[in-house]
Amino acid sequence: MQGLSKRLVVKVLSRVLYNVVNYRVSVDVAFKRACKGVCKLSLAEREALYNAARDFISDYIKVKCFLGVGRSYSSYARAWVEGGVSEEGLPEWCRYGVSRWFYEKLSSLVGGEVRELLTSLSKRVLWARINTLKASEEKVLRSLSSEGVDYVVDSNYPYLLQIIKSPKPVRLLSAVKNYELILQDKASVAVVEALNPQPGDDVLDMAFAPGMKTSLIMMLSDNKARVVAVDISYKRSLLGRQLLGKLGVDLSRVYVIVNDSRSTQLRKVFDKVLLDAPCSNSGAVSKDPGLKITLTESKIRYYSAVQKELISKSVSLGKTVVYSTCSLMPEEGEEVANTISEKVRFYRPIQWASEGYEPYEHHSYFMRLHPHKHLTEGFFICCMVSKDL
Repeated sequence: MQGLSKRLVVKVLSRVLYNVVNYRVSVDVAFKRACKGVCKLSLAEREALYNAARDFISDYIKVKCFLGVGRSYSSYARAWVEGGVSEEGLPEWCRYGVSRWFYEKLSSLVGGEVRELLTSLSKRVLWARINTLKASEEKVLRSLSSEGVDYVVDSNYPYLLQIIKSPKPVRLLSAVKNYELILQDKASVAVVEALNPQPGDDVLDMAFAPGMKTSLIMMLSDNKARVVAVDISYKRSLLGRQLLGKLGVDLSRVYVIVNDSRSTQLRKVFDKVLLDAPCSNSGAVSKDPGLKITLTESKIRYYSAVQKELISKSVSLGKTVVYSTCSLMPEEGEEVANTISEKVRFYRPIQWASEGYEPYEHHSYFMRLHPHKHLTEGFFICCMVSKDL
């Protein structure tokens, strides 16, 4: 943060914290709000300030444990900026900047791996997939090399890259601006690969917005699948359809419906159904450290109930169903999948994934992706075939 005044940094960080705590928004949204009218900075300075905001929010619970409750947002920000926060004597959950219940829950699930898992939640791994609907893999790789980007081609999915280093923000790379390269986590890609869309498939996407997985369905099927894309939000559906067009998707083969998939009446049975369900996003802490603050047990219970309704509906709509969540919690994974276990046959196509949590029935058929093991966001994936269709 060299070159930035401490007063500005403290002001912006305290505003970011205020927005995350009071409006439950992501760090990205909070930063845009906090910077409005005050961040008259160069691109490099703005990026440095943004990264500082992410790190501060990630450390907020630790800072609060050290200073105590009841302090002003600016006092927490100032102590962090000045380096006046010590971990000595703090409980382990404080040192990792997470709530006590979250720490204890993860400890009960992964045991001795909890420290490695929590450490990984503070380190974002950046993945991007080549969009072959817009450009060849060779063209995109040449473009990245010409701009000095260091990357590694993924061993499981050759169109997927791990971005190691970029001389400029990845969103400003030519391939990204041209929609030839799409920022998408490997776990998200794995969900669609598990669905295995083929040309001619009739696919139902039960919660499609913003459209990243739908676009990958079309890419993997060479724009020859037919997708009914349902989402409860009109605004997100509209933006999602616009994005699909920019990504080179044949929109004549994608039918967008604004509705709640729990009550949508569809007359046909689909070849494949994708239920990438709304969830707490507890597996996305590395992308949005604000989740360390806003994630609650009640939020997990709420989404678990919604998912149980959605998964019950899904197995009546398609022969093959893939259910996934960006969650580390069994309430948004194993427990939901097991509610319909008598109606389906589970199968396990992603061999490099870990199994589900052991205490749960059918765990060997479930797939979990963990940040500390797979360098992805935390995801649960369940593949099944309906016995009744």
